Amino acid sequence: MTTDSGRRACIFCNGQFSNPAKVRQIAKDCDLLIAADGGAKYFVDIRLTPHVIIGDMDSVDSGMSKNNSGIEHIRYPEAKDKSDAELAVEYALEHGCEQAILVAATGGRLDHTLGNVALIASHPGQVAIFDGTSTLIAVDKSEKCMLHGRIGAIVSLMPYSTGSLKVRTNGLKYPLQDERLVSATHGLSNELSQTEACICVSDGILLVYIENHDISCQVSLRENNERKQL
Repeated sequence: MTTDSGRRACIFCNGQFSNPAKVRQIAKDCDLLIAADGGAKYFVDIRLTPHVIIGDMDSVDSGMSKNNSGIEHIRYPEAKDKSDAELAVEYALEHGCEQAILVAATGGRLDHTLGNVALIASHPGQVAIFDGTSTLIAVDKSEKCMLHGRIGAIVSLMPYSTGSLKVRTNGLKYPLQDERLVSATHGLSNELSQTEACICVSDGILLVYIENHDISCQVSLRENNERKQL
């Protein structure tokens, strides 16, 4: 998965870690590598070193800290109002990153997975989740989403905000022409009908899922709404 140009961060959470080879390639293409507490352990698997570890440090291997003195540690109390992943996203954005990719952000505790979905929904066009075989992003009316991948790749569109969303697509098997997603599952299990697709939403927040097993699949985020020409 790739995103638009600009400074990017890759944030390693403490969930299920899949497809380390692809995650390593994504991480190497990013400018800032962040471990959200226990996510630090996955850096060992892909032979990379985080620039910073953020969290209460209750799940961090002490050996990594001892062997890599150049890693910045930002410690928070265990009792806090934000998750380690959210603190990591805030750090990335505050340090000049336009986009952040969360890996190992699903699996494990369901509430943590849902929390990470809520996190990307609160940052449309800026934060994505990659779980090893698929990508989830959020889009609002100020942006369009460009998908690049193999014909037949699964694409699902899920409304996140209240009310029905008006969605416009190009390049999907089941096109939407300023149609409203009247139910929560209306947009499930669409697919790419060509190698490039465009998705726009008129209001609210739309979650966009794309299956991307192969490295050629790309997701472009945060393109200015003024260029929404389907």
